[in-house]
Amino acid sequence: MKRIIVALTIMMLMFPAGAFAAGLCCQLSSGVQESLLGVASPESKRLSVQLSYSLSVMDKFKEGSTSRSLDDLKMDGRYPILPTKMNMTKYTMTVGYGFSPKLSAFISIPYIRNTMDMAMQMNMMWKKSKMDSIQELGDVTLMGLYRIYTDFDVMPNNALTVGLGVKTPTGSSTMKGSSGKFIHAHMQPGTGSWDPLLAIVYAKMMNPFLLQADATYQLSTRNPEGYRFGDSLTANLAGKYAVSRIFNVTGGLTFLHVNGASDRDGKYTNLKSLMDDPANTGGDSLWLSPGLQLLPSKGSLIDMKVQVPVWEHVKGVQLVSRVRFLLGVSYSF
Repeated sequence: MKRIIVALTIMMLMFPAGAFAAGLCCQLSSGVQESLLGVASPESKRLSVQLSYSLSVMDKFKEGSTSRSLDDLKMDGRYPILPTKMNMTKYTMTVGYGFSPKLSAFISIPYIRNTMDMAMQMNMMWKKSKMDSIQELGDVTLMGLYRIYTDFDVMPNNALTVGLGVKTPTGSSTMKGSSGKFIHAHMQPGTGSWDPLLAIVYAKMMNPFLLQADATYQLSTRNPEGYRFGDSLTANLAGKYAVSRIFNVTGGLTFLHVNGASDRDGKYTNLKSLMDDPANTGGDSLWLSPGLQLLPSKGSLIDMKVQVPVWEHVKGVQLVSRVRFLLGVSYSF
C-alpha cells in the first residue's frame, strides 16, 4: 500500500511542471510538457490511469518584463488586431504501465478547447470580436522511463530516472477561420510536428517529506506548413508533506524557457495581428504551484493545484497567464 501511495504521489508531483507552457501565450499549443510530466508512474506489473483537467486564463500583457495595458497597445498603433482574453482548457488521459522495477512507459492523450476574445480596429474605431472556439484532439505523447539509480529496489530513499519519448502530430495544425486562412498557430490543437522529448527526474524520500527535481527538454521540429515552435526547457523543484495517511500538502517552483517560433513560409504570419507575429513568441517564466492531495482509497489519488507566475520575461509583446487551475485523479491497478 505504501509503495503504491509513493508512486502515485511522485506521479502527481510531476504533474504541474509542464502546465506552464501556456504561460508564455501558449507557446506549446498542444500542452506537450504537461502530458510528459503528468506521467503515470506505476509499480512493476501495475497499470496506472490519470485523468486531468487544466484551465489557463490569459488576460494580461507583457513586453519584456514590463506590464502593458490593452489601452497602451491600442495607442501604439502597431497592431490593429489584439487578443484581449484567452481561455485554454485541456482534458488529458495518461495511461502508464510498469514493465519491471526499472522500466515503465506511458501514453498521454489530450483533448483541447481554446477560446479567444479580440479587439479589432476598423474605420478608426475599436470593436470587440470573438474567435470561434477550437475543440479537437491534441498531440499524443509517448514516453519510456528507465530508473538508472536507486539505493534500494523496494521503497528507495533516492532514485534517478531518465526518459525518452516523442510528441506525435495527432492534433490538427491546419484549422482555418472564416477567412480561409490558418487560425493562430498557437491556438491550433496540435503543432503538426514530431518532437523528441528528453527528461531526467530525481526523487528523494524523507518520510513524511518527498522532494523531487526534474527537467524536460523538447526539441521542436518544423511542420509540413513550414512553422516551427520554439524548443523548450522546463526545470521543476517540487515537494510533498504527508499531513496524514489521506492528506498531503504540495508545492512546486518551475522555470520555463521557450525559444521563439519561426514561420518559414509565412502561412501563419499576419503582421497586423499581435498573435500572428512570430516576433512575439518565446521567453522565460517562473511559476509557483501550491496544492493539496487526497488519498481516499487504496491506489487512488486526487490532486488539486493553483499555478501563478511570479516572474516573466517575454520576447516582443505577449498575452500571458494570470492563473492556471489544475485537477487530477489517478488510480493504480
